Amino acid sequence: MDTATEDTPARIEPGAEFDALFDSSFETMKRLAYLLGADDPENIAQESFVRLHERWDTLAAPDRAAGYLRRTVVNLSRTRLRHLRVVRRVPEARPIHEVSAEEAVLAGDDHPRLRAVLAALPRRQRQVIVLRYWLDLDQNAIAETLGIAVGTVKATTSHALANLRRAWPERGER
Repeated sequence: MDTATEDTPARIEPGAEFDALFDSSFETMKRLAYLLGADDPENIAQESFVRLHERWDTLAAPDRAAGYLRRTVVNLSRTRLRHLRVVRRVPEARPIHEVSAEEAVLAGDDHPRLRAVLAALPRRQRQVIVLRYWLDLDQNAIAETLGIAVGTVKATTSHALANLRRAWPERGER
């Protein structure tokens, strides 16, 4: 029985395009969330895909899905970090953080130091650096993902790189 009426069009269900996007992008989105500082990157990536799935029929074009997905990961990571700041204000005894298998793989030789240096950057600078040098997005894609002007991306990248060089001068010599 068709539940769609003349006034309400039938919902377009995601199909092979969504499945292919998930297969090709899930690990990338998980790592993006990790590099942006999320403590639960897999959940952030999963939630991003759930939200994309729910909005699939409202996308202007399926080729815009990757941008929507990136923006959702950035926004959910930002929200999660805000939540964590509030939670951490209340002192409570917590168990020592155990490193997951995923974190162990991602945290190679210099990665703990890199993550610490990235974490010290202001939020916007960290976002721009991760989107530029980890996802290899151009300035226009970064601007679209973060909802800022291209000029702001350029200036923020410059400031972030200067801060990284000051925080890790020996790394620049390699």
